[in-house]
Amino acid sequence: MVRRDFLSAAAAMAAAGVVGPGGAGAQSGNAPAHRVDRSTTRIAGFTSGELDFQLMRSLGVANYGGAAPGEVFAARAEINGESPDGFPAAFGALGKRVEAWGDAASQKGHRVSARDHYLRASMYYRAAEYFTDAFDPQARVRGLASRDVFLKAAALLTDRVEPVEIPFEGHKLPGYFMAPAGGAVRGRTIVVLTGFDGTGEELYFEAAAAGLERGYNVFIGEGPGQNGCMRFNPDLTFRPDYEKPIGAMLDVALRQPGVAPERLALYGISFGGYFVTRGAEHDPRVKALIANSPIVNLFRYMSGFIGPEIVKNPPPITLAEVDQIPDADFPRAMKLSFKTACRRFGVDSFAGWFARLKEFDAEGQLAAIRCPSLAMVGTGEGGEALAQAEIFARNVSGPVTRRVFTTEEGADMHCQGGNLPLSCAVVYDWLDELFGA
Repeated sequence: MVRRDFLSAAAAMAAAGVVGPGGAGAQSGNAPAHRVDRSTTRIAGFTSGELDFQLMRSLGVANYGGAAPGEVFAARAEINGESPDGFPAAFGALGKRVEAWGDAASQKGHRVSARDHYLRASMYYRAAEYFTDAFDPQARVRGLASRDVFLKAAALLTDRVEPVEIPFEGHKLPGYFMAPAGGAVRGRTIVVLTGFDGTGEELYFEAAAAGLERGYNVFIGEGPGQNGCMRFNPDLTFRPDYEKPIGAMLDVALRQPGVAPERLALYGISFGGYFVTRGAEHDPRVKALIANSPIVNLFRYMSGFIGPEIVKNPPPITLAEVDQIPDADFPRAMKLSFKTACRRFGVDSFAGWFARLKEFDAEGQLAAIRCPSLAMVGTGEGGEALAQAEIFARNVSGPVTRRVFTTEEGADMHCQGGNLPLSCAVVYDWLDELFGA
């Protein structure tokens, strides 16, 4: 009788959410006196696929010191509903708070704590920058904040991490040269590019930290149209002949001390998969190519992302009028993406953007790639991404290693943002076997 009564009471309390981890008191943040609970923090994402991806993007870099999950979810709790407009304020405030912790630790001589705070703050400012209107001056302010606090962290790292300037057509492209504290093994070097909306600072967490601890030099460059470049060169937009800025990057990378030309790899992430494909088609200095994922035709790729019907019949929307369209007719996240595309491609309408995308084609010259290649793609990236990876693998002249990441691995996401340790292991294990560990 006692057992039955106890179980009934326990079931009623559990149903009411007042016992055990995750109870109602914890959810409200106002737990009754004398309660014991696990936490008031709740793991909650978004119903929007884009917002959820951006949340996971912030969480993913935690593997290499770019976030703390509790801080990310604290920022998420400040974002109401499904509007992207909450991201800049929530993550911007988080970045300032964590940077202040870094400053306080630095002033007291706590170098490791300061470094760790600065690294996280850099990525929180990046998250704030992402959903800031591309034409709002605050986008550049937040981007520079991410860079500046990353440089504070770089000064406290054991490895050498220094900014570099890449001369290109009368401009200076930004980049970083990173070298392991003990020097690279046999001069092995990887040149890394991000894509449409990534940053050079983010690449430290996505690829560089893992390379440094394995004994690789890492050279990061940001070319026309990319975030870091447009902070300093606002008139340089994306261009189809990306082999030219990549050639300038390779010129500077090969001048760095301890770089072996015969062990030089080129790695592109997201849209960077297109950029590095173009680079390897035209530059024999590339001795190994990694495309994550291989993009051989940007128009078809973006058609798959946006939808073929919209591409076939572009909405008659221009940059000048987009902000006047009600969010109910054109959701806010889509407006921000459209404005960012206009900003980075140097266009002012959907029709203009789609026409510009048709110029970005690397398919016809794939046979010119003779170096070994690693083609990486996730099952969650969609049929067009998988198809372009296969076109790449079938048509390059050199040997190709295919790697398809799956949901079961927690890595099907675009650029394996949900499992960066696995992604980096695939990249660097492949290079180890190619260049010698």
